[in-house]
Amino acid sequence: MALTPAIIALNASGIKTAKKLAAALGAKVHGREGRVLEADVWFGNALDHVRDLFAAGVPIVGVCASGILIRAVAPLLNDKTAEAPVVSISDNGGVVVPLLGGHHGANRLARDI
Repeated sequence: MALTPAIIALNASGIKTAKKLAAALGAKVHGREGRVLEADVWFGNALDHVRDLFAAGVPIVGVCASGILIRAVAPLLNDKTAEAPVVSISDNGGVVVPLLGGHHGANRLARDI
């Protein structure tokens, strides 16, 4: 995994975990406008933002439901050996699930988290 992951926070309940991860990974928190109070990068539409990051090859760590991440990137899936890592984390950080990109560091990233 060459690129620094984007830490996605969709609501206030996940921002503490997102900030902690960002600090540990040297990453930026991408926060949904109107839902979180603190972020380094702001976005309005979660599906579009995650899809754009994934298309650009940016590893994604979403502090959100797995389904949101899956629905965002599903139209872009075509080569598991080339896809960026996508990891889902519960708001409290207790559950970490690598969803995609095992060939490019998702499993390692999930273990590190």
